[in-house]
Amino acid sequence: MSDSPLSFTHVWTPLAIGTVTVKHRIMVTGHTQLYGKDEIISDRHIAYYQERARGGAALLVLEQQAVHPAGMNYHAGCLAWERRVIPQYEKLAEAVHQFGCKQFVQLFACGTQGKGTMYIDRWRPLWAASRVPSVIYNETPMVMEQEQVDEILKGFGESAVNAQLAGIDGVEVHAAHGQLLGEFLSPVFNKRTDRYGGSVRNRCQVVIEIGETIRKRVGSEFTIGLRLSFDEFLGTAGITPEQAEEQLEIFAATGLFDFFNISGGGQHTLHLAVAPMGSVPEGFMVPFGKRAKDIIGDRAKVFIVGRIIDVRMAEQILADGAADMVAMTRAHMADPFIVNKTREGREEEITRCVGANVCISRLMDNVEVTCVMNPVMGRERQWGEGSLKRVAQGGAKKIAVVGGGPAGLKCAAVAAKRGHKVTLYEQTDELGGHLNLLKRLPTRAGWQDAIDNLTRPLEKAGVEIRLRTVATKDLLAGEQPDVVICATGASYDRTGYSPYRIDRETIPGVEQPHVLDIADAAGKALTDAASLGKRVLILDETDGYLPLGLAEVLANGGVSVEVITPHLFVGEDTLKTLEMAHLFPRLKAAGVKLSAQQFVESIDGHQVEVYDIWGGERRTVTADTVILAMMRRPNDALFHDLRSSVKAIHCIGDAVAPRKLEAVIYEGEKLGREI
Repeated sequence: MSDSPLSFTHVWTPLAIGTVTVKHRIMVTGHTQLYGKDEIISDRHIAYYQERARGGAALLVLEQQAVHPAGMNYHAGCLAWERRVIPQYEKLAEAVHQFGCKQFVQLFACGTQGKGTMYIDRWRPLWAASRVPSVIYNETPMVMEQEQVDEILKGFGESAVNAQLAGIDGVEVHAAHGQLLGEFLSPVFNKRTDRYGGSVRNRCQVVIEIGETIRKRVGSEFTIGLRLSFDEFLGTAGITPEQAEEQLEIFAATGLFDFFNISGGGQHTLHLAVAPMGSVPEGFMVPFGKRAKDIIGDRAKVFIVGRIIDVRMAEQILADGAADMVAMTRAHMADPFIVNKTREGREEEITRCVGANVCISRLMDNVEVTCVMNPVMGRERQWGEGSLKRVAQGGAKKIAVVGGGPAGLKCAAVAAKRGHKVTLYEQTDELGGHLNLLKRLPTRAGWQDAIDNLTRPLEKAGVEIRLRTVATKDLLAGEQPDVVICATGASYDRTGYSPYRIDRETIPGVEQPHVLDIADAAGKALTDAASLGKRVLILDETDGYLPLGLAEVLANGGVSVEVITPHLFVGEDTLKTLEMAHLFPRLKAAGVKLSAQQFVESIDGHQVEVYDIWGGERRTVTADTVILAMMRRPNDALFHDLRSSVKAIHCIGDAVAPRKLEAVIYEGEKLGREI
């Protein structure tokens, strides 16, 4: 295959899916944004999908739409069964159709994956196939009887009609990932003995009845598909690939479905369904698509997902006959123009998904979803394509950006793209800030992709980069910029102050030379793990990956490591990003001790007094090195030094207040647009 995008003969070939023909083979699956308003999709939704249509996607699937009150499970989630959804669906269809893109709606019900008291005016028991609680929500459901099954069937039918009346191109029935229909299909959750349980065929029955109900309501000329988990990754306990093959044959034989969207994972294995950085090979579910295609043949189309972030990989998947349609969902979150850029030979301009799973973390927090690499996501109405206005003729400013971390890089690129003359000063010999440390940890090489995403636009926009340059007050005075932007980042605090011990300003003993902050310790350990001694204690208040990644490096280097935290459990943030299930087994295998709800009283030489935050006996830990992963403090001295002498000066990113990566990149984008 040549390097020319025109050689992607399989990708650019149109495809008939039922009665709908899509212009090529790249799609975006249903994924959650939480932009709903008054329980229906909002204009924020519509702008989000329109941007991906404008960017070249051939097919979009709207985030899950509940077919019944018992099916809703997200704050800001959306319903589909009421007629009032039609006007917004019409707006959505019109918005994407103008770019030659097709739009499906994903219909679902949550089963046990929710809370019965989530909506204050609609408390209810959860409905489920059997009385098996979700491992996520741990709420015992009621077992659905025929009356409830009939209500769900009716809801799917009504919802599909609403989509059809609105001019939507098709619907997808969500029967994957341990939602209600996935529970009926899975032996883990379906313990029924009636016609809906027992054999694989019986467990498929409710899905078949839903397909029949929808067909009766919308006719044969409307496209209907089914999303399935080909493997729940639960060994022989859950849906296995062999069972999935049997299910596919059963569903295909009905003739009800025009496509099958093949995914994997479920409630217990979300960390595989939406795999984080460095945890699985790219395209790891592609063999499932091949097996599905071998069974389905020409009876329906097969879609495949699974960490596919490159159009070149999609071409190979299609050439190998592993699918008819390839989903690149998180890739489109990071860059809605990935298709057009590839087709036009501008692949070097693509902002690539790095698998940071900030999108999933925000979903876990029940707040609007966005992308760490793409602050425009969710803000398309104000920041979408065409909104970046160049400065008026003669209005370009000379801007000095101090600091080559994420906030400074984003701000410099955006400001320069608008026509300002930007010089970026970085005191080290590489751009990327603290990402240069993170990328050296096990499985974290993807952070280099993040650095590349932030640095590639600089050259194209004409930013002058000065590495190994300390931007002092005198240097900047000599350069005479019109605007100075301080993006000087933050450093880890070494004082030992903790908000969990407001009775004191420090931990006694932190001044000793064998007590290091996490950044200094990681720098040493990544060069020579043995340099920190044979026994290391890490005090972590960050909840993030860095202390745990460092613990893994040390343990693999033969060091005995214990990580303690005052929080309820170690590494809370890694749970939300779905990294915990990949990382913690490695830590346990390496012998790392994880101790939650504990804190350090004092450090006396190599003896560290540790206590349980709830009381009880204290213990003494012997450590050659004590590592503090605690607060960060802004490096804001330059900003304060310049404020009195520079008229136009701004401070952004961690230099204002140390925050999460997505917050500082957003701030860089915002100032770059406004200056």
